[in-house]
Amino acid sequence: MAIRILYLTNKSKETIMSLPSNVSYYVKRFYENPNWDIKLLNPNRSKNIWSLAIAIWKISPQILYIDNLQELNLLIVLKQLRLLRCKIVIWKYTQCIYYDSSIIGRIKNYILKKIYWEGLNRIYMAYDKHTEHAITKKIILPQQISTLSRGVDEKWYQQFKTDLSIKRKFTVIATGKDNRDYQTLCKACEETSTPCLILTRRHPANIKVATLFTNSAWVKIIFIEDLNLKNEYKYIMKEVAKASILAIPCEKVPYGVGYTNEIEALPFYIPILVTHNEYAHLRVEKEGIGYEIPLHDTAGWKEKIQYLKLHPEVISTMSNNIKRLINREYNDNATTQFIESDFIQLCTTK
Repeated sequence: MAIRILYLTNKSKETIMSLPSNVSYYVKRFYENPNWDIKLLNPNRSKNIWSLAIAIWKISPQILYIDNLQELNLLIVLKQLRLLRCKIVIWKYTQCIYYDSSIIGRIKNYILKKIYWEGLNRIYMAYDKHTEHAITKKIILPQQISTLSRGVDEKWYQQFKTDLSIKRKFTVIATGKDNRDYQTLCKACEETSTPCLILTRRHPANIKVATLFTNSAWVKIIFIEDLNLKNEYKYIMKEVAKASILAIPCEKVPYGVGYTNEIEALPFYIPILVTHNEYAHLRVEKEGIGYEIPLHDTAGWKEKIQYLKLHPEVISTMSNNIKRLINREYNDNATTQFIESDFIQLCTTK
């Protein structure tokens, strides 16, 4: 009998199948496996957490699969109260809550562990430091948690690959909205006379930068919501495919900001320039696929942009390193197999 997996999402099956598997956290690949009975449930259609819990209870899945726990945390508590009987598997991008070692703090940690953390059967962390923190502080048992690399659906992205025989102008592209340091990037591109396209969304900081560089001959900032596109994701990926390098200039935050952008750049084999972040899971310099630049370092951005502009052979080497990285670790086959192996283990053990 097939194992029933319930994926909480606002996407339809049609949408999931039309996008790369990494966007829907590999559910697209789950549909290929006859051992899984995949069900979808949009949590936004439930009036409250109780009606959502009832809907889950009626579907009666063996596994509840969640890629974003925001506003859904009470489901874990309901499971611990035995009102939900399924195993719960989640993806998590933030550090597990841990209170100080005072008496009150220890009591809070104990209660939280019993009513919440023990209700999570598998946690796929995006960042190693968060995994280490959870294990070191004994919030989570080691067998409950893994740092899992998000492999890409390389074939899907091939539709946007450009003709490599056509020599294109060296361009920088940046995408993403939150916690971005676009002012430093824009200044670096302006001062090196480098074309730069930024695809972002309206956010006070981004609007401010767009105003500063309105008359720039080198920087173009587009707010995606202004384009009224039918398929924003495909539009963005098409533009990334045309670029020479991907830039991810970030502010200092306690997580690996820009990780999704890094993943989505891999299938285009372009170097990645990113602000150094101690929480980052993908180390671009270590892998030989880009450079990490200190926070707010305009001179550093200028140096790396200019260096890559003048050394196409370095870009070629980095492209080959990206291909090897995808084959070794960052492919959707590896990630899907890891998750499916966990599903089987969860459903065959008490």
